[in-house]
Amino acid sequence: MKLGSEWFPVVIGTFALSLVSWMNSILFKLPILFDVGKVIYFLALVIFIIIFSGWISRITTNWREDMENLNRISFTAFLGVILFIAGFFFMTYVEINYEIAYALLVLYFLGYAIVFLVNVYLGYKLFTKDVRQNEISYALLVPAIALSANVILSAPLLPPSFPFISTYFVKIVYFIMLFSVGITFFQVIFIGSIAFLSHIIYKGSSATVMIPVGAASVLAINVLVFPSYNYLHLFYFPPEFALTLAIMLWGFEIWNSLVALIIAVKHIKDKPSLTSWAYVFPLAISSFSDFMLYQETSLPVFEATEVAFSLAIILLYAYSLRNTIFVLKNKV
Repeated sequence: MKLGSEWFPVVIGTFALSLVSWMNSILFKLPILFDVGKVIYFLALVIFIIIFSGWISRITTNWREDMENLNRISFTAFLGVILFIAGFFFMTYVEINYEIAYALLVLYFLGYAIVFLVNVYLGYKLFTKDVRQNEISYALLVPAIALSANVILSAPLLPPSFPFISTYFVKIVYFIMLFSVGITFFQVIFIGSIAFLSHIIYKGSSATVMIPVGAASVLAINVLVFPSYNYLHLFYFPPEFALTLAIMLWGFEIWNSLVALIIAVKHIKDKPSLTSWAYVFPLAISSFSDFMLYQETSLPVFEATEVAFSLAIILLYAYSLRNTIFVLKNKV
């Protein structure tokens, strides 16, 4: 079966279930949830292999069409994000040692090369293509989010989390993290503003309303980990400022999440489509941001939002899975 890049969010949505299990196994000290998360992780890898094979089958014959479709270009960036997430969970569920650490570093650079090239190509198409109104949506933010999502793998891989990676590579990766956040920040402002106006005026896909939550959350995650690298004496990021900025971004996450969830309930009876996965992955990033904020502050409000978002992710996953099964039945 030939599958477009719009199927990649199914993989990330399944990873989101694993993330929910892992985070709550720590919060509630339930080892069984850790084991459930591990099983879901390997299930997600199987799903990825199937979808990736279908994507390769399509891209070899329809690459010209896909390279002109802004949404499919954007969703191709998920390929790099999947590599980041797969590497993170490999460390979490399987093993980490010197050899594996450097293998994951190679995976990191490969994933980053993919998201950076997709990001640049999307920018090129936006400036040179005759863009139709129906192509302008929050989906165009995916490459920007994917660029800063490198923190998913880089932060747990580098010292001080693990001691295996040399200072030389730590400095390179930290520079990439800073470099990426700058690009993401301005792309979210510029592309996000256009997408916002387009949605307000023309009422595009309701599911993409959740995507800015992922943008704010991934920026918050980066900001929270930056002080960990002050020991390098390259740049200094004050820990108190990082926490303050992350909480400010959290405020936007909460507002946008509530709006998007209300819209999701309103559109629950819409014709099933793959766009419903756009509710899942941004909420997963947000829940992880809340988890980090709770670890930093121990404030119950962050624990409560993490748990609430975890429940919402499970419900939205079930809803999206039902929609996907319906789409598959219609394809066969």
